[in-house]
Amino acid sequence: MSGAFDFSARAPRRSWGALVSFTRHRPALPALLLALCLPACTFWAASTTPLPELTGPPRPVATVRVTTAAGDTLELQDPRVHGDSLVGGSLPDTGWVFLPLASIGKVEVRKKNALRTIGTGALIVALVYGVAVLCTDVGECTSGD
Repeated sequence: MSGAFDFSARAPRRSWGALVSFTRHRPALPALLLALCLPACTFWAASTTPLPELTGPPRPVATVRVTTAAGDTLELQDPRVHGDSLVGGSLPDTGWVFLPLASIGKVEVRKKNALRTIGTGALIVALVYGVAVLCTDVGECTSGD
């Protein structure tokens, strides 16, 4: 059979390989970028605001880090003062925590750091740009399935 098409020959993989590879891993990309950005944007700072004001209306804090007089450190989600106790959900989620106000040595709240946020954003942009420059040839950046 002269002139017959040879189906055993493999076509070169060009742009489809990269597209399939990128599409397969695309849902993980935003999660990775978010995981890299969040810790760099915030830090813990000691609070001088009294706990009833810090945890009460109109704008209660979402999370506090409490250090007890014994030296234990706990992160509490949705903290509230009830009577003479601080009540909140433990992070990681292991249940509710009730702490007497007298046993609390230090209270810290999350603060935002604009400089770190800008620096992290610039680092992520540089990383994405670097990958794009290195992967100009699609064949180099595919997994080679």
